[in-house]
Amino acid sequence: MASVSHFLTKATRTLLWHTGLGRRVAANYWKNRQEGEGFRFLHRRTEDVFAGMPTRFVDTVFSDFLVEDNKRWTMQESFVLEVTDVLLEPERLLGIRAGRQLVEQTVVYKFDRSYPFILPYLLRPAKTTELETAIWYDGLATRNYFHHLVDALISLQQLEISGLPLSTPLLITRSMYETVYFQYLYQRSPPLQRLNWHVVGDKEWVRVQKLYKFQTAPFNPGAWRAMRELYAMPEVKPWRKVFLNRDKARYGRYLANEEETVAMLKRHGFEEVLAENLSIDQQAQLFQETEYLVALHGAGMIQQFFMDYERSHVVEIMPRNYLQPLYYWQAYAMGIKYYDVVVGGDMRSGKEYPVDVTILEAAVLRMLTNQHPGRVYGLTELPLRTSKE
Repeated sequence: MASVSHFLTKATRTLLWHTGLGRRVAANYWKNRQEGEGFRFLHRRTEDVFAGMPTRFVDTVFSDFLVEDNKRWTMQESFVLEVTDVLLEPERLLGIRAGRQLVEQTVVYKFDRSYPFILPYLLRPAKTTELETAIWYDGLATRNYFHHLVDALISLQQLEISGLPLSTPLLITRSMYETVYFQYLYQRSPPLQRLNWHVVGDKEWVRVQKLYKFQTAPFNPGAWRAMRELYAMPEVKPWRKVFLNRDKARYGRYLANEEETVAMLKRHGFEEVLAENLSIDQQAQLFQETEYLVALHGAGMIQQFFMDYERSHVVEIMPRNYLQPLYYWQAYAMGIKYYDVVVGGDMRSGKEYPVDVTILEAAVLRMLTNQHPGRVYGLTELPLRTSKE
């Protein structure tokens, strides 16, 4: 009977979502609040994280795009926000205050805002878990490794700044706690194990008198290095040359001339790998062992996080009509030794796009023969990053 009820609930939500009716009703029912009475910033700082970032690449289309996109995102905010008297629903930890106020959640996708489901809210149990203080860690963020890092884990950089005791409960939904990304880190990280994790039950409503929301500038270089330390990875000298391809049977954004590309890369000693076919342990090991990486733009690239930054070399391939700076921003924040971009042709029907193999081979040879002792980003050579950067 429970499975039938679950199916009907899911089917109803899907119908309301696709028709747009559920979103319209929710948007009228809930009143979004981010400031005012009951909101207090204990710490708030805005920083220019991309100041001085190189933007000159061989393909001027990418260079021009990067200059403009950096202007949009370079000012990033870190803060510790205290919100009083918040009720958190169990499914996604969305925050509710008196008067149907929706508190800005742990992660907000501006074009995909989430709202509490109204009926479960009205029919919620009378008994709730009562907490004096808690940290709002992750109810919605960890959709993949990228969001696990830039929306959830990085926020812990604010814990010391907040002055809160380490015994303060960190709230996380069961679904986020059980993700392979969180568990891979948790099982290897004594600092995380020492924190007081409160895994919210599937039907557990939690009321918090003082709820703390953390945010760290997503591409702050120091924060990325601190995150890496939490993993306590063994030191491995990289040696592999890897072409990170995508399984076109499962994903879009794959190469139309894949066979020609793979053949060229194999001539230069690269092995082809589909990361989605590896376990998370195998993926982390792969990136630790990789010295030279050629990769199609996609979520798998977030795992350059595990590479040896002082020895790592990366060339990213992306469609001309789907330019994305995320993994260049990440590489720059981490201080990866070498990073370049090759822009292919337009992606057709959201699936395939070609790359000029001659242009790609030239980029690969530049990478393999690079002798600069410091860092190289596109056409710009920089000194090695110091511990103060």
